[in-house]
Amino acid sequence: MHASTDEIFLITAYTIVVLIGICGNSLVIEVVRKKRSMHTTMNFLLVNLAIADLLTLLWCLPGTILSYTAQPSGQLGTFLCKFITTHSIAGIGMIVSGLTLTLISVERYKALVTPMETRFRLSKGNVLYAIVCIWVFAVVYVCPLFVFETYDEETKGCVTLWPAKASAYWIILAVIVITAFVTMFVCYFSIIKGLYFTNTICSSNANAGGENDAIVKRKIVKMLLIVTIAFVFCFFPYSIATATNIAQTSAFYKISYFLVYCSCSLNPITYALGSANYRTAFKEVLNEFRFCHFYFGGMSESDAL
Repeated sequence: MHASTDEIFLITAYTIVVLIGICGNSLVIEVVRKKRSMHTTMNFLLVNLAIADLLTLLWCLPGTILSYTAQPSGQLGTFLCKFITTHSIAGIGMIVSGLTLTLISVERYKALVTPMETRFRLSKGNVLYAIVCIWVFAVVYVCPLFVFETYDEETKGCVTLWPAKASAYWIILAVIVITAFVTMFVCYFSIIKGLYFTNTICSSNANAGGENDAIVKRKIVKMLLIVTIAFVFCFFPYSIATATNIAQTSAFYKISYFLVYCSCSLNPITYALGSANYRTAFKEVLNEFRFCHFYFGGMSESDAL
């Protein structure tokens, strides 16, 4: 089966998005790894988000190409259906991204709205446990897809042979998605209310640099809010497509799935635009990379000039 012109165009678009996302998210991981000043609880969560996005993006192209070209049959076809074509592994990354963004909203809420409440607060010492729990849950939840996904000789494609009463699987997913969306909405609503309307956040330091502190916190909240809104906006159409069982060959399904992968590439751009710390760190790491390129290429920067 040969890909049509529209499918070639979509594969090309996927390729561009994936390359941008891989470069951007790798840069986020590298700057936090190298810069000790970036070793904060929030940045560790953003690194976890970048790793999840990388996982999603790395499994994007092979699955997309197989979806629009020739899917092998037999045991090889079944193997590819389980691990590549149906994007099940990428689904792990999507779940981790959503749960990480939810955790970020809760962390910001507790840090800004209830700063004196220390119970269940995330820190550099315990944030790793929260991250591990998110990944374990995501892997366990997606495992049934690896078990029941198979290649169907009749339809020449991948099908999921669910056992009886499999509707509980999707009900659990719906509950998780709704709970995550409501949690993020409540947390950010409370934060925005305290920062912009009631002025209850940072008000105690108004005479000691509190104004500058409030400006910095507003920028951080704005950046995180943009990341969250972009994820929700890109993920929501796919949720509708999945819940309504829209055919995977439909234009709406293809566009909704493409938007999910777009969200994985937008976050590093948002960090660069919304955070001076990330802009500076990005420039420093890129300059170091340029220096290493000249050095290992047998040419110094002065020689190049």
